[in-house]
Amino acid sequence: MSHELGSILIIIHPPLAILGYLFTFLAAWNMGKLLFRRKDRKRDNRDFGLSLAVAWWLTFLGLVTGMIWAQVAWGSFWSWDPKETAALAVFVTLTIVYVMNLRELPLKVQAPFMAVNILSILYTISISFLSIGLHSF
Repeated sequence: MSHELGSILIIIHPPLAILGYLFTFLAAWNMGKLLFRRKDRKRDNRDFGLSLAVAWWLTFLGLVTGMIWAQVAWGSFWSWDPKETAALAVFVTLTIVYVMNLRELPLKVQAPFMAVNILSILYTISISFLSIGLHSF
């Protein structure tokens, strides 16, 4: 491991990425409550919107700090490493859900995209253990 990988970003980037994923799972949970439960829909809708917004910002900040760290460690902001590419797919699908929510599209329209987002997160996590790349363990 190069010296640059041990920079201060090691305590900033991974927690942001992990928290982004956790808040995405929370948003998916809150979406499920809205889809399958009729009680207190107003509160559940607020919870979904808030968790979705937090998930989006944490995921965005995780990508940005990862890009900065990559520049310091490897000399380029982006290398199309499998994990980077999968994390970008997570961000894009999360952005689609976020924009749909802001546009107040029906949850039944948003739900398939949230499902793809959750599957993308699971794939992104598995890449660290299954593939060759800068993020392999």
